[in-house]
Amino acid sequence: MDDIDTKILFNLLRDGRMTQRLIAKNIGISAQTLNYRITKLTEDGVVKNYTVHATPALYGKITSIVAFSSDVDVETDYFIKVSCLERITLFGLYGDTIDEVDQKIAKISKTMGEPVMKYTPLAERYRANSNSIDMLIVDQLRKSPKAKIADIAKELNLPSMRVKRRYSFLIKNRLISVIPIIDLSKTTSVIFAIFSHNTPKIEPILENNLIIQIGEKNTGIFICFADSLNSSKDIIKRVREIEGDSDVMVVYDYDFVS
Repeated sequence: MDDIDTKILFNLLRDGRMTQRLIAKNIGISAQTLNYRITKLTEDGVVKNYTVHATPALYGKITSIVAFSSDVDVETDYFIKVSCLERITLFGLYGDTIDEVDQKIAKISKTMGEPVMKYTPLAERYRANSNSIDMLIVDQLRKSPKAKIADIAKELNLPSMRVKRRYSFLIKNRLISVIPIIDLSKTTSVIFAIFSHNTPKIEPILENNLIIQIGEKNTGIFICFADSLNSSKDIIKRVREIEGDSDVMVVYDYDFVS
């Protein structure tokens, strides 16, 4: 792993569907060099696979982000699971109702203890307003996260521009994202999570390192990338100058369920 590999990983984490041409341009290397590097990262098991993260709210589900001070493994349905060095395990849970989500939390609590943090965003029912094409696009991406828009349109027998427009809507509104699953033990990079009650003020600090954001208005969780431990320390220091009691967790493993 060197600086170029780290930059490749960051570009992929920002957008797992980013074209190789754009990644090469961002980094300042040739397309051939980039192709070789990505192939090597995949063969070496650094980049394990790609997954589609679709927010459960897209399907009218209630979601909750819950953290437990335990690294004991439990079986539960989740849309995101993040394991942190501080013996914190962060779950993104979902259900048709708040009661269903609370039942899942209670079940996990029997094994992992009471949650040290719980955040339930305001319920947003996208399903009633979402175009049915959106769901078809998500289904195609689940089959092939790196599929080209033209290929998705052909599979759905729809005009490419229509599919592109709806795909852009899903991405812009953070309803879906394509994320590489990276073996962090094989890199020098750092992924960290910040839980904040003052997101509008700290978001500008994190925007160049942000992988995914979950939340609304003033409260939320940022999952971010840094090329080294020192870089992550600098970012966290700047955040805490604004919000001294923000919770920070260093991630060593993560999983998004498509």
